[in-house]
Amino acid sequence: MAIPHARFAAAAVGSIVLLTGATAQAAPVSPKEGHVTGDAWVRFPLDPQNPLRRFIFDAHGNAFRFTGGKMIVGDARGTVRFDHPESDPDGVVRHHWATVKVDYLMTAGPVAVVSGTSKGVIGEPDGTRMAFSVYADPRGHRYDRMGFSWGAVDGRCLRMGLAPAPFTTYASGRGYTVEHAELPAFPPDFQPPADPPPCTQP
Repeated sequence: MAIPHARFAAAAVGSIVLLTGATAQAAPVSPKEGHVTGDAWVRFPLDPQNPLRRFIFDAHGNAFRFTGGKMIVGDARGTVRFDHPESDPDGVVRHHWATVKVDYLMTAGPVAVVSGTSKGVIGEPDGTRMAFSVYADPRGHRYDRMGFSWGAVDGRCLRMGLAPAPFTTYASGRGYTVEHAELPAFPPDFQPPADPPPCTQP
């Protein structure tokens, strides 16, 4: 089903970036890539028995691209690796590592949304969509924040590019760096992306 250009811009990306009429009619440009990198332990107070998580970002790219006038959502690559440590009753700490293959990255100043699909995540089938938000605070890494889709919201039926606010706080580590890249301009008479697959999760 075709979506009118103005309506699509408001619905698909309007929650993060407002596109003016002048921008929508501008000639397409090739933006530089956005980047999210870094490694930090963050505090997750919702799990008082295991209040720390480690997230390692190596994500590069953009939110979308145009190919032959067709908008393709998701133009990123890289990984997000994370560790969920869990203490046994005898005091032994077990580390549960998992990897997400990145396909979407959108930046706005020091803020980024990263999304991808799971590879070897405990309790989730491969290909499950997961998302992250990162705030690289200009005051220094000890003020950094990040969020993950299964931490404080219902992450079922998650769409590409949607993530919760960065609700965790920095605990230790190198911290995060966000390098901003402008969105590519909409070319005249562009074609909207294909409809996403239906949500089949309960």
